[in-house]
Amino acid sequence: MKQRVEKLRKKMSENGWKGVFIYSPENRYYFSGYKGSAGALLIEEDSQKLFTDFRYVDQAKDQAPDFEVIQHQQNLIEMVCESFSSNKKETLALELGDVPASVYLEIQARLPEAELVDVASATNEIRMIKDEEEIENMRKGIEICDQAFTHILDFIRPGITEKDIGLELEIFMKRQGAERIKPNHVIASGPRSCLPHGQATDRVIEVGDFVKMDYGAIVNGYFSDFTRTVVVGEPSEKQVEIYNIVRRAQEESLKAIGPGKTCRELDEVGRGIIREAGYGDNFGHSLGHSLGLAIHEQPAMRATDETVLQEGMVITVEPGIYIPGFGGVRIEDLVVITNDGHVNFTKSTKDLQVISY
Repeated sequence: MKQRVEKLRKKMSENGWKGVFIYSPENRYYFSGYKGSAGALLIEEDSQKLFTDFRYVDQAKDQAPDFEVIQHQQNLIEMVCESFSSNKKETLALELGDVPASVYLEIQARLPEAELVDVASATNEIRMIKDEEEIENMRKGIEICDQAFTHILDFIRPGITEKDIGLELEIFMKRQGAERIKPNHVIASGPRSCLPHGQATDRVIEVGDFVKMDYGAIVNGYFSDFTRTVVVGEPSEKQVEIYNIVRRAQEESLKAIGPGKTCRELDEVGRGIIREAGYGDNFGHSLGHSLGLAIHEQPAMRATDETVLQEGMVITVEPGIYIPGFGGVRIEDLVVITNDGHVNFTKSTKDLQVISY
């Protein structure tokens, strides 16, 4: 945590910020180690304070030993503002995308002469590069996802519902050590598999269905992300065609990944293959994204992102084809960028799995 705070202080110095106010749970945890559901951080050049209420004081002292823990009674924002710099004309950076409007307006009212600026670009840049502990948490998460995929292959059959599959995955992953599963996991079958983020419904699995499963295990607060698509019964020629195009796009994208490549370049590798196969209009999302304490972090593997990949970044690679009325396929792996390429944490087969019944 000390190194993370020092990186933030370097950003403060570069930008002329007197202090940084951290309110979001993810950044509270990232910079302090504190996991409580309430509180805020105030980081200045020569101090770092964690404000929370009576319920979490002991927890905060245990989890954030490098911070001065201050208990607030009624108004958290009032106490933070009173603690911020004797010179109220200084610049305070805060998370404009995460701070509620009411909190922002209260800070503005209590520090009318202070300049309030957004800290997001700095915190996002720091969080792009994962340390060994973060990477290990995500590796463990994907290991659980791989185990869950092997398990669910024996569970899927005609007559069960998408919700049955989702519940079975959740129970299994928690038994394997996941503290939670990512909240937007996708279980979409048959024609519904054309929905990139189709949530599980009561739809009954039928013979001939694609079943697309996008899920992730959360370990120590860190997300993992995994997608495989299977077919129930013998696949049609078109199902095999679509699946093989997506698989080739994914595998060729993986071959291209390494430090020094831009997100835009990598997006074009997979997108180009799908476009040349005649399905460019059926691939509408980015090739992938970074993740960590949030399911979507920066950078994103899209045409508008010129970020250069660096060692320590963790990204997904997840091309897909989605055809309304027919169905869709997505294949997703999780990789970490290394100094000479990448390591793929996802071990599950990419051969099209045919569910017998």
